[in-house]
Formats: sequence, C-alpha cells, structure tokens
Amino acid sequence: MKDIDNSKLVHVHTALQRLDKALTRLEGAASKAATAVPAASNSAALAEKLHTLTDAHDTLKETAGKVAQRLDAAIGRLSASLDSEA
Repeated sequence: MKDIDNSKLVHVHTALQRLDKALTRLEGAASKAATAVPAASNSAALAEKLHTLTDAHDTLKETAGKVAQRLDAAIGRLSASLDSEA
C-alpha cells in the first residue's frame, strides 16, 4: 500500500516539474513574441494570456501541495496502522 501512495506522490511531483518547465517556456515565448510583434494589442493579449496561465499554474501548484500533504498524512496513518498490527 505504501508504495502505491508514494508513486502517486511521485506522479504529482513529476507533473509539477513539467508544469514549471512548460510555464518557463511559455514565458520565454511570450517575451519573444511581445518584442517581435509591433502591434500593442497583440502584446497586451499575450501578456493577459500569460497572466491567466500564471494564475492557473499557481492554483495547480497550491492544489498539488494540498494533495501531497493529504497523501503524506494517509501514508503516515497506514504506516502507523501496519506498525500497530505487527
């Protein structure tokens, strides 16, 4: 049981790392696009999109943190339960 819960935590951690990398690439692309596109409206739209995605990233990161805490607590309870049975 403990290995299954740990693998879920690893998946959450891996997903957060991939999300961080994707956001970094998106920020870089938005920065390049903002300097390359002369129209101010395009830059403003990209900046707004980046802001929206950054907010979504922060929300997902917070949720993943809560999930990790709950998984840690469940693992702790399972471990204590298994220890008390032994």
